[in-house]
Amino acid sequence: MDKECCPTEIVTVDDSTTTVVHDDLYRVGDVDGAMMEKSETMASTIKKVGVILAKNLNSYACALGLIWALLAKRWNFKMPNIVEGSVLIMAKTGSGVAMFSMGLFMTLQEKVIACGVRLCLYGMLIRFVGGPVTTTIGSLALGLRSNTIRIDILQAALPEAVTASVFAQEYGLHDVLSTAVISGTIVSLPLLIRYYAILEVLPM
Repeated sequence: MDKECCPTEIVTVDDSTTTVVHDDLYRVGDVDGAMMEKSETMASTIKKVGVILAKNLNSYACALGLIWALLAKRWNFKMPNIVEGSVLIMAKTGSGVAMFSMGLFMTLQEKVIACGVRLCLYGMLIRFVGGPVTTTIGSLALGLRSNTIRIDILQAALPEAVTASVFAQEYGLHDVLSTAVISGTIVSLPLLIRYYAILEVLPM
């Protein structure tokens, strides 16, 4: 029986050993194919998300609003009253329509918690525990102290915005977001009171 010690190739006369080697090669090929397929799926998903975000006008509105806020803060720009009033009307209308759409969706469901109790609890845990914890770490890393860090933590513990359901509807996740917004709004009041009381006691 001849053997050649090589890390990448094994030559043998025994048929059974040769079959095992070929099986291992096939397994490696299957793993590589699965990894390539997974990367292609991820790339296609990112592409689809990018296309949907490009078609959604809310993305451009958020970007323009952020740019205007930064410029107005830096150079003390003032928005004309008629433009400010129009934006305020559209903002209030958008929030009202989003609330109506979310309430209509929830009433049409057979269960109160459409996405399931486990997923709802998981989402609220991330929102009301994970959000404040990560915000605290980031604020301490940036050197924020006193009332500033308290305000940051309380803002991180606020429930999801109603308009988030508009984005979630584009990806078929409005059942999860609608449940998270409604249940989070109900739970947020006692939690925020507890957070406020704890932050008043803790020295920061």
